[in-house]
Amino acid sequence: MDFYERLRGICKERGTTVTNMLSKLDISTGSTGNWKKGQLPKGDILMKIADYLNTSIDYILLGEFRSDLNSDEKQLVELYRLTPDRAKYKVICDMERIVQEEIKKFSAE
Repeated sequence: MDFYERLRGICKERGTTVTNMLSKLDISTGSTGNWKKGQLPKGDILMKIADYLNTSIDYILLGEFRSDLNSDEKQLVELYRLTPDRAKYKVICDMERIVQEEIKKFSAE
């Protein structure tokens, strides 16, 4: 899958279109013709798009995330992303509580 097709798919997942997204970012839609032909946008444009779509440049360009997270950390991130917004604060508070409890247990041993 090329850049433009991947970008279209991400936009669709986010409930928008490439044209609508570019309009909201005040980016000319004239570039899409070049993107369809295989050219890539400049770095500053990629950064704006990734930020708007709440994803990484790696994912937009390559279709995969590159990170230094291990598999457990990736799973936690994925679970957090799946958590409804109204419950995210509770997840963070619960995690902080669990971490503090474990630190206390470890230091008591």
